[in-house]
Amino acid sequence: MKRPLCFYCLLFLLLLRIVLALSGPPSGGWEKYTGSTVTISGRVEKKEIRNGNRIFYLNGTAVSSAGSQKKTDTGIVCYLEEGVLPPLGAQVCISAKPGAFRKATNPGEFDMYSYYLYQGYGARAYISGYELASGSYSRFREGLWNLRNYMSGIYGSILPDEEAGVLRAMVLGDKSELSGDIKELYRVNGISHILAISGLHISILGMGLYKALRKSGLPISISALVAIPFMAVYAMLTGAGTSTVRAVTMFGIVVAADIERRSYDLPTALAVSAAGTALYQPYLIMTSSFALSYLAVAGVAVYYPAMMRDTENGSGLGAAFFKSFTASLCVSMFTMPLIELFYYELPLYSVLLNLLVIPLMSVLMVCGLIALTAGCFLLKAGIVLALPCHYILMLYETLCLKLASLPWHSIITGAPAGWQVAAAYALFIAVIPVRKGLVIRAGKKAGGRRLKQKEAAALRIVFSLAAVLILNLRIRPESKFTMLDVGQGDGICLQTGRTTLMIDGGSTSKDALYDYQLSPFLKYSGISYIDRWFLSHPDRDHISGLTDMLADPGRNIGIGSIVLPAAAGAAEDFSEIITAAKAQGIRIEYMAAGDELGYGDLKIRSLHPAKGYKCEDVNEYSQILLVEYKDFSGVFTGDATVESEAAVMKAYPRGIDADVLKLGHHGSHTSNSEEWLELVSPESVLISCGYKNSYGHPHEEVMERVEALGCRVYRTDHDGAVTAVIHNGKVRIEVFCK
Repeated sequence: MKRPLCFYCLLFLLLLRIVLALSGPPSGGWEKYTGSTVTISGRVEKKEIRNGNRIFYLNGTAVSSAGSQKKTDTGIVCYLEEGVLPPLGAQVCISAKPGAFRKATNPGEFDMYSYYLYQGYGARAYISGYELASGSYSRFREGLWNLRNYMSGIYGSILPDEEAGVLRAMVLGDKSELSGDIKELYRVNGISHILAISGLHISILGMGLYKALRKSGLPISISALVAIPFMAVYAMLTGAGTSTVRAVTMFGIVVAADIERRSYDLPTALAVSAAGTALYQPYLIMTSSFALSYLAVAGVAVYYPAMMRDTENGSGLGAAFFKSFTASLCVSMFTMPLIELFYYELPLYSVLLNLLVIPLMSVLMVCGLIALTAGCFLLKAGIVLALPCHYILMLYETLCLKLASLPWHSIITGAPAGWQVAAAYALFIAVIPVRKGLVIRAGKKAGGRRLKQKEAAALRIVFSLAAVLILNLRIRPESKFTMLDVGQGDGICLQTGRTTLMIDGGSTSKDALYDYQLSPFLKYSGISYIDRWFLSHPDRDHISGLTDMLADPGRNIGIGSIVLPAAAGAAEDFSEIITAAKAQGIRIEYMAAGDELGYGDLKIRSLHPAKGYKCEDVNEYSQILLVEYKDFSGVFTGDATVESEAAVMKAYPRGIDADVLKLGHHGSHTSNSEEWLELVSPESVLISCGYKNSYGHPHEEVMERVEALGCRVYRTDHDGAVTAVIHNGKVRIEVFCK
């Protein structure tokens, strides 16, 4: 067997991934302590200052409660209100109320709970102080942490804030001061990989040091004994992230191969590194950082050579450009399934952008190290030597901004299904054995024939294109709508065919709703354009997400028009929305009772308010919409009051008889009268409200009315996002949090 070690490592990784996927996330072990003040002891594993927060991580934790002490399955993340962070390796004791990390409750939303759990931390706590159990700690690790902070300060002194943040991330692995805008700009343009400590750093530092020691006349063993520990210390200094550990491990294998006078095999080294990392911390294999880090290198090590097999090696600038372009394209294609799976969009121009970014990274890295070293002795020298870094980073930012302004700079793909990702990688892997001379047999009796060079190249291209096509195949249901969990607020998305409509989108309990809930959901669903966005009324818990969206002109989700209630004073009440929308060329429409919009089989009729409807309370003129799709009907009420309901009942005395009703005002008793519920007569009731909200929504008397009607109840505070899928005349309701 060729590369047996590589094969067994890959088999181990595959089996481990299957087992962990079937078994699910590990148990946090903190549930029974949540909300109770307990005494927690543990060892300080790492610490950081991020966004002004002082944070340290405790491992090997034990909880003292009711006179007994019990070890926990996972560690805890501590947020220190003020004071100095404890030294690394120290045993500390804290008194705190452990709390759970936020779980994803919507499709596409980042799951902070799983993110920390896979790293070994199952809870967090906000504390005012701590006690050191003893005076002992890791002086070496603490010294490295202080050194990194010192060098971070040097970068802050010799470069502008944003550029210093980028160099800190690139050279020191410190992202605490990295601008969120720059991070997002790099991500949407496909160059966020430059912010990670990776193989480039190891090539410059590790191989540079090793080769220098060898050229100085030192024996291989002595050179290795200096270079390998040096890179291990550098990994510790920079935080030992997944990509750093991968690169340092592979560097160690390179040096070991040199010592043993053996050839270095990149695929085997990559597989050994991945297996070793997974063996040390198994659940890391479930994270996006692990998958992207290793598969990006696999694209260079395996897929790119396979695609370039049997091609003629030209010379000159044209040949060099072709090789660089092909390598960049192959890495982009090989990581495409993961990019779509984790981020739901593809940076279209990243292949071309990386042709310039990657070569300049070496210059940026070397200049950044020289400027840092000089700045440690003389700040003015550091400032002068950092000028190349300044201009390169300015070029990066300018290119990213220019590309971001071009059409289709980022294609929203939506999330592929698991089988699509598996099929895509099966086809990419099928490329590897295809070569000139490969025997192809058409049947059992056929003798077969050997592939010619052009046939082999064509077959590899066909496999690759088939992988991309299968990955991006999207089969949508006839129609569906999703009531998102926006906390205390409302946000509903309706999809039918290529038409997407939104009803409200705001919250008073979740900050940055657009960034963390609305935008991820829309991208996850493959939605890049919203035909109409209906707003029931102007309260913040119904419009905050759209307000934030309109404040971001660089977004790649378009809006056709915004539909407002045609009540008296609505234009003035929605003035902020109207001004922002008109500035971006978004139409403003008004809808009054009796007005109807149609999208094929989908029809939307306004039930309230009447044109020019006058009232003192903006809740009273909330739009009430009747949505009909073939045999399905649903009523969506915003914060409509009992007065609003009475106006509809007067116009529809014979009833509405809907399949689904979204309760008004989050289930408040100021809405949802008994007569209204009987008029609509829903089979299922939807309630959008915040978990343990201070308003007591939904109110008890309303729930009693709903139960008396025998309705099925779905509520976002318990179920997360609620989706109704309509297919072949049948409605299937699914909840995100089972």
